[in-house]
Order: sequence, then structure tokens, then C-alpha cells
Amino acid sequence: MPIRDEQNRKKKREQLILLNQSDYDREAIIASERALLEIKTKGTVYIDIPFQFDFGTNLHFSGNFYANTDCLFLDTGDINFGKNVKLGPRVQIYTVNHPVDPTERLEKGLAIASPVTIGDNVWIGGGSIINPGVVIGANTVIGSGSVVTQSLPANVLAAGVPAKVIREI
Repeated sequence: MPIRDEQNRKKKREQLILLNQSDYDREAIIASERALLEIKTKGTVYIDIPFQFDFGTNLHFSGNFYANTDCLFLDTGDINFGKNVKLGPRVQIYTVNHPVDPTERLEKGLAIASPVTIGDNVWIGGGSIINPGVVIGANTVIGSGSVVTQSLPANVLAAGVPAKVIREI
């Protein structure tokens, strides 16, 4: 279940600002990220700075993870990364949406969180956007600049706006 503690969110965001402004020392960044994001896996997890998150408590790593610079993780809901996942620069992963009905949006101010799950050995090209509720199957590659609006099976190359399967891998 996603953690959405506003006090903790503020504290983590303040720590993230400091991390994003720090000198480039890869080992120090890895150690800071492990503490900030409470990474428990023994495998390598490295997110190049700068990057952004919503809460920082709903990001889950399986190990051997790399994200290039300027990624955005809107983790109102859980974002689950399999092993050996690679993200290009400026990848955006959203877990939150809002009602389509304007009355619901205005009167209730609802946010709807849907988890995103990314399988093992997935590579997501730079500038791609992954929408709420999407599951990306193992070994799948997403072409740069794609907008993934629906789940994708394992072992495919997908690209476009919206992303579509181009071929099997």
C-alpha cells in the first residue's frame, strides 16, 4: 500500500533538493539515494541527478537499476521496478490521475493512484512517459519519446504516441 505521509514528503523533498545540488560523486550519490529512498535491495540502484519524485516512499527496486538524468517519478501510487531496468534521460512515470468529470475534480479534488509495474530487463528510451496503471512485461524495450497509455506484454519493442507494439524481440 502506498505511503502518503505529508510530513515525511516535505522532509524527503528537502533532502532531494540537497542531493540534486550536490557535487557529482557517484558513490556518495548512490549512498544518499539508498538512504533517501530507503532502498533495501542489495543490487545496484543508481539514479543520475537531478531527478524528482512525489513522495519518495513508493519507489520499489529489485536491483541493477539505472536511470539517466532528469527523470520524474510521480509515486503517489507504487512504482515497482524489476531487475536490470534502464531508463533514458527525462523518463516520466506517473501513478496519479484525476477524475475526467470536472465537477468531481473541482468539488472533491480527488487524486486516483494506480501502480506502475516494470518487469525485469526493461529498457525505456529517453523522454518516454509511462501512465498510471501500466504494466510493462519483462525484456520489453520502449522507444524514445513514447507515451505508454496501456500495458505492454513481455519481449516486445514498442514506440509511438500512444505506444504500440512494433515487433517481438
